[in-house]
Amino acid sequence: MNRVLRVHRAWGPMIEAPALVMREGFSPRYDLDRLTGVISRIGHSVQGESIKGRILVIPTTKGGVAGGWAFFDLLAKGIAPAGLVFGKLNPVMVQGAVLAGMPVTEGWTPNALDYVASGNLIRIDPANRTITVLRKAG
Repeated sequence: MNRVLRVHRAWGPMIEAPALVMREGFSPRYDLDRLTGVISRIGHSVQGESIKGRILVIPTTKGGVAGGWAFFDLLAKGIAPAGLVFGKLNPVMVQGAVLAGMPVTEGWTPNALDYVASGNLIRIDPANRTITVLRKAG
C-alpha cells in the first residue's frame, strides 16, 4: 500500500523520481559541487550522492540568494534534481525552483523524514498537495 503525505504548499508539475533524503539543511551553493551535481560538503548526511534526477527531501533551507539562480544553472548543465520537498522553505528557493520549472513543496503531515528513505520512488503531486511513496528502496 502506498503511503500518502500531505504538504502545506506546492507548485509545479506532477513528477515521479527516486528520493534523496537529507537530515540537515541544503544549499545548492555551499553543499554541492555545481559542476558534477554531487553533494561535496564534508560530513553532510548525503555526502558523495548525486542530486541529478532525484527528488530532494530536505528539512530546511540554508544559504541566501544563490538558490535563486543555482537550480536554473544546474538545469542548464543537465544535473538538476527532479523536484524539491522541504519541511521549511524560504522565498529564494521558491524563486529558484519556479525559474527552473522544478516542482517544490513546503511543510508535511506526517513528517516526510519519518516515512521517505533515499532510493524510494516517490510522486510529488502539487495540484493535490501530496507526496506518495510508490515503492520502497531495494
